[in-house]
Amino acid sequence: MTMTDSTALSGARRAEFEAAALDILRLHGVEEPPIPIEEILRRPADHLWQPDLVDLSLHSFDTHERYAARPTIARTVARYVGASHWARRRGLVDEGGLTPDEVRYLGRALLMPGAWMSALQPSERTPATVRVRFHVPRPDAAERLAELELRPEANPAA
Repeated sequence: MTMTDSTALSGARRAEFEAAALDILRLHGVEEPPIPIEEILRRPADHLWQPDLVDLSLHSFDTHERYAARPTIARTVARYVGASHWARRRGLVDEGGLTPDEVRYLGRALLMPGAWMSALQPSERTPATVRVRFHVPRPDAAERLAELELRPEANPAA
């Protein structure tokens, strides 16, 4: 099991986050990868949140990985979404906000929406291809493919 345990979330909860991610992307006019997550953080549609870029200054990133910062930025966006009136109005969160597992899942769904990942041809469902298409680190691509069960390796018993 990886650090992020998406199995801690029910299928219904995961579906809520997938739908919310697509809605957030639509609000920002995003129709295809790669997701401009940095721009979404800096300029949220409909004033969904007030970005505080100091949130990112506390993180260090692998300088050898071109896309290392993107998952952290996506989790920051997910936290902002979880704290927004938009999320409360749609019943995505209550006053308690999102759990760490929910933040991680929503962050991955924002960078690599499940519907878009499922639309990939079987030959494209590799960490290397997803890395290039979605601009994410290879381990994140592999984790997302596995959690969406889009690779045979997704089943550890197989």
